[in-house]
Amino acid sequence: MKRRSSSAHPFTDDRRGERIQKVLAQAGVASRRECEALVAQARVRVNGIILDALPAWVNADKDKIEVDGRVIRSADPHVYIMLYKPKGIVCTNVDPDGRRRVIDLVRHPLQTRLFPVGRLEIDASGLVLMTNDGEFANRLTHPRYEVSKTFELVVAGKLDDAAVATIEAALFPSKRSMSMDPEKRSRVTVLSREMARTTLLMEIRDGKNTEIRLTMLRIGYPLKRLRQIAIGPLQLRGVTVGAWRELSQAEFTSLRKAAYKSVTARTRPDERGEEPLTPLAIKPAAKTFARPFAKPAHSIGAKPALHSGVKPAMRPVAKPFMKRITKPKRQRP
Repeated sequence: MKRRSSSAHPFTDDRRGERIQKVLAQAGVASRRECEALVAQARVRVNGIILDALPAWVNADKDKIEVDGRVIRSADPHVYIMLYKPKGIVCTNVDPDGRRRVIDLVRHPLQTRLFPVGRLEIDASGLVLMTNDGEFANRLTHPRYEVSKTFELVVAGKLDDAAVATIEAALFPSKRSMSMDPEKRSRVTVLSREMARTTLLMEIRDGKNTEIRLTMLRIGYPLKRLRQIAIGPLQLRGVTVGAWRELSQAEFTSLRKAAYKSVTARTRPDERGEEPLTPLAIKPAAKTFARPFAKPAHSIGAKPALHSGVKPAMRPVAKPFMKRITKPKRQRP
């Protein structure tokens, strides 16, 4: 089939539906960026017409979309799964080392393309959210939306308050949080103290990927256990290690409410894309050069005004006169 130019394809009307890369990503072809590369390589056809340029809008229910000759069906309904990740499993869909992945633990009846929301260390266990909703996953992971991640840390020995403060300073060195509320900042609190171990609760709200286990080992407090127990209001419950279940309607509603909460009420103006208010620039006054110990005007014949409240004017400093000193010319005998 003859290749059309970027200006010739008839899919430039944004009222037709959604962008082609979004439709392909929701159908599980690849990520949006990779789908844009597929279009640039002329590997995508819509109703028999080759697309080789963006933007392009399609209707997934009416248009026949093909990638490398394979017909792409419309996107599957969104799926939200809670997985209790065991230790030794990686949170990625592509692992060059061939290790066991979290998606290998899920066998959903729809056989849709799922991916983990966020990352969890290979030696950590606990709550991992799996979904095929990219926008919802972005809301849960982007720091501007301030959805907290809660971890349970078990450290050997009985730690005092000074040790806990050291751990908190190492995990959150900048003490920075997206929220202006001090109660919503990343922090570490003590759950229990025993002779052999101390259980800590860590809340991360700044979206930073902290290497928790390596950081604790570096400061001399190796972890005995690291487990994620909550994502926002979603608690790890009702599922055993290595098993999964779909979220209930109440769990999804509360998690969505936390993810789509008004950003305006929680962030600073510069983080909402607005320019922060700054004071008007004031032009500094011109410098005046005066003798610091100049005699006042009344000392040279003028009579001062008594109780006038006005200081006598300072005489400006004159540029010093430098006389050029030259050697006299030598007289010839």
